[in-house]
Amino acid sequence: MSEPQIELERTRTDWPAGTAEEQPPEAAPEEVLGEWEEEAPPVPLDQARSLLTGPLPAGLGEVLVTDIWMRPAPKEPKRKRRGRKQKLDWFEQIRSVDLPRKVEETPVDPQRAWEERQELRELGLLREHPAMRYDARTEQYWRQVSDARDKAKNAILDPYTDFVISFADVDHARLADYREGIGEYGRRGDALLELGRGYLVIGRLKSARSLFAAAVRADPHNPRAWWHLGIAHLFARANRKAAWALENAANELPGDMRYELALATARFHLRDYAGAEELFRRQAGDHGLRATARSMLGCSLRMQGKWDDARIELGFLREARGGDWPAMAKQCLECVERGEQKEAGILRVRRRSRNVLKLLGGLAAGGGWVGYALAEKLFEKEPLWAAIPLFGLAALLVRGLHGISGRETSGEFGNAEQGLPCWQTTSWMRPRRLEF
Repeated sequence: MSEPQIELERTRTDWPAGTAEEQPPEAAPEEVLGEWEEEAPPVPLDQARSLLTGPLPAGLGEVLVTDIWMRPAPKEPKRKRRGRKQKLDWFEQIRSVDLPRKVEETPVDPQRAWEERQELRELGLLREHPAMRYDARTEQYWRQVSDARDKAKNAILDPYTDFVISFADVDHARLADYREGIGEYGRRGDALLELGRGYLVIGRLKSARSLFAAAVRADPHNPRAWWHLGIAHLFARANRKAAWALENAANELPGDMRYELALATARFHLRDYAGAEELFRRQAGDHGLRATARSMLGCSLRMQGKWDDARIELGFLREARGGDWPAMAKQCLECVERGEQKEAGILRVRRRSRNVLKLLGGLAAGGGWVGYALAEKLFEKEPLWAAIPLFGLAALLVRGLHGISGRETSGEFGNAEQGLPCWQTTSWMRPRRLEF
């Protein structure tokens, strides 16, 4: 889509049937907009909670999408019914005389609240939508994300959003000049690099990767060429090639935050959490992308089972300047608690027993279907339709065995509130299925 979609609430009043003289006069063009359509107010980007970038299915491929999330609306207190007000007041008076009033608020168990929220999400009952969305099907996407970042200075930013912003200054109208510069002496490397940047902006990712590789061959000591090659591989989910290219970029220009952050991200996607920890620790701070690096450092420590070290880093994250980092730290601390409980066996037994019951129920249903199909000779009459439930049974069996094994699945991380990123459940770590 070329522009962010903003839903409009349309209110229309149908005129009553009658003669032409009975119809109200036509309104002026400026009056029609105010009378027939009510335009939604613009999204206050300065109050955005996060800017998160990831791939979404588009046809048989994927497209980069940046979502702008706001903080969830506060829950409204429950209203008392007016008809029962007098009865409730009378009951409270009797209770205050006869029995001592002991009002004790039950503390909310964060793990139980997370499990309830996760069940709603798995059932598809948890509807969460970003306030605004930009996608890379237009050349303006890169500039739009950069402008949104300038306005949302305190928003939580993931590394990929920063990678997208780095292409906002590309002038795709000069592609012809870059092609001519390839044949000129002394300009080949830079022309290949700029042409690759232009191709990436217009969506020709495969051609951009080839041009970046050619720029690296033309000048093997150019860190920008290595970095762009690595970013192009990251966008294509070629994480191993991306880590190789970004490591060369970091070696050519050691100490650069953007290069080391990109390399740490590639290692994180490869689940090389020890290597990612080393790089994230160098970049960890208390604001902006450095706070992002600290949160990903905490996640890297959590995935290695370093529970106390993860809590220390997330404790520092609570003090980050700007943004909703305290809520992010709270979500990650609860995730660390779940991971430690599962390793200790507190949650492992309960979840294994639940998965065993689901598996037994699925096997019982599958066995009943096989018995019915054999009795009715469905495998001879309708072999295709009779075999379809067996494929579902096989998928259920594989999923049940995976749950019994005790390994953590992608649904066991994060998921505290909308707009809070979880580095383990992003579409970069867990590719989404194509939407046929």
